[in-house]
Amino acid sequence: MKQIEDRVAVVTGAGSGIGKALAMGFAREHANVVLADVQEDALEAAVSDVRATGAQAIGVLTDVTDSDSVARLSSLTLDHFGAVHILCNNAGVGGGGFIKNQQLVDWKWVIDVSLWGVIHGIHHFLPELMKAEESHVVSTASVAGLMAVPGLAPYNAAKYGVVAIMETLHHEMERDPDSDVGVSVLCPGTVRTNIATAQRNRPDELKRSKKNVDLAETRAPEEARKRNAAIAAMLEGGMDPDHVAQKVIDAMIDNQFWILSHPQHLEEINHRNQELANLENPTLISTFGE
Repeated sequence: MKQIEDRVAVVTGAGSGIGKALAMGFAREHANVVLADVQEDALEAAVSDVRATGAQAIGVLTDVTDSDSVARLSSLTLDHFGAVHILCNNAGVGGGGFIKNQQLVDWKWVIDVSLWGVIHGIHHFLPELMKAEESHVVSTASVAGLMAVPGLAPYNAAKYGVVAIMETLHHEMERDPDSDVGVSVLCPGTVRTNIATAQRNRPDELKRSKKNVDLAETRAPEEARKRNAAIAAMLEGGMDPDHVAQKVIDAMIDNQFWILSHPQHLEEINHRNQELANLENPTLISTFGE
């Protein structure tokens, strides 16, 4: 995109973390911002902070797993601002544990939010983005969408899917004579966000059954607590979300597809890709996600 000023930017998962940082970043660039989140109190606070910059902003309570909810987000955006130029499919949740211990509700919850949220966003907003003189869509994947690591299977699957969708969309928009839509995928490493506490927004019908919980939670609860504490500490030491947001804005202006906030992970990514090129069995040189 040539400019951000006066454009209309929609950000999902905007109540905290990378999403809120993106909303604030667009506000500082003098864009009009639509913030969407499933957590009402966090959304209201984020909208207040964005408006404090002087930017025009609205908040829309949105469940990205629900197509009708995302359709409503699109409709309210157009009703309020008349157009949409930037879409950030950022809402996502994490899930840990080995495949042998996963319940089907674990897969469904993570994939519904982190993958179907992106699908719903593209489905309902792409027609309007294609009408704009210039526009851009970026979806938040992860380093875990470029290399699979143990203990994150549902998350890996969702993020690999996001990368595939966005790469496909990039090729399609590049070849469409009626499109001036830029496409990017954000693949961050560890960022200081609330993803470790995403369970707070997990629907009751998708919570784990007490009859078949992870063995680590029943036989070694102390180990489970230590694992969760380690993840929380890792995130607390992660990159500032504002730095990630600035990388996204810069990439949009430069029409850059790949956004890797943590270039130190390129060694692991290239290791995985080289093994694929050589048809070698995968080996792991990363502890990301463990």
